[in-house]
Amino acid sequence: MNNVAEKMYGSSPVFNRAVNAARMVAGTDVTVLITGEPGSGKASMAQEIHSASRRSNGRFRMIGCAGIDERQFEAELKAIASGSTLYLDEVADLSLEAQAKLLHFIESVEARRAGYPDVRVLASTGTDLLSLQKSGEFREDLYYRLHVVPLALPPLRERTDDIVLLLKQFTADLARHHGRKAPRYSVTARNLVKQYRWPGNVRELRNFCQRMVILMPGAIVQPADMPLEMRRDNATAAKAGLFSLPEEGVDLFALEGDIIRQAICMSGGNRSKAARLLGLTRDTLLYRVQKHAIEI
Repeated sequence: MNNVAEKMYGSSPVFNRAVNAARMVAGTDVTVLITGEPGSGKASMAQEIHSASRRSNGRFRMIGCAGIDERQFEAELKAIASGSTLYLDEVADLSLEAQAKLLHFIESVEARRAGYPDVRVLASTGTDLLSLQKSGEFREDLYYRLHVVPLALPPLRERTDDIVLLLKQFTADLARHHGRKAPRYSVTARNLVKQYRWPGNVRELRNFCQRMVILMPGAIVQPADMPLEMRRDNATAAKAGLFSLPEEGVDLFALEGDIIRQAICMSGGNRSKAARLLGLTRDTLLYRVQKHAIEI
């Protein structure tokens, strides 16, 4: 199922584990429950499983479960043709009444009852279905019907090795799609992209690339051209460090000398203790004391 890796893009170990699991289930008709945060690529993974299955010539029918009422849901189920793959997006959002109809549908399909289509069921959720099942918000019998093969997609922040790859690939793909010259990213801009937490996951990164393709075709993207939330997130991360660099910068040589003087003062002039406070060897401290002409 190489097309999963190619279309969804990624080579990090955590992503490859998900791809390998998808490869193993694609050739079967088992029900798969795809879990992951919003924007992590659950619908894309479902589409790729369908494309690599024996049903690839049939329809890929997606039903969005958020906000759908029981009658509309039942009508959607009745409209599914044999040979299709049924993908239930955010299945946790179904009402209890709609869950009952889905359970009856799946049981009828699996029993090959007359009047029911030959379909394969895939479902996704960004919610902990087990917790919902224990609290009575999700049917236990339906949970176990769907939870045959669980497939977890990692959030983008856990795929750090893939972020720059996705940045380049999305930018190139979207530039071709829009007929524009792809922008390039400065080293500083790429560092911001890598350091950002991407709460919207792959979808948010793709949207960012599309914005840059449309607004900055052929240009070199600098941090000032990037969304405020990305710059703010980076600044927050920097402030969480041991030292907050002021906007006007610092004299690093003077700062080092001042820190050494403070360590010597705190240690009462004990060189070994001062070295330990700074995480240095005694000889390295003495070298730096001489460099800054500090009297002990």
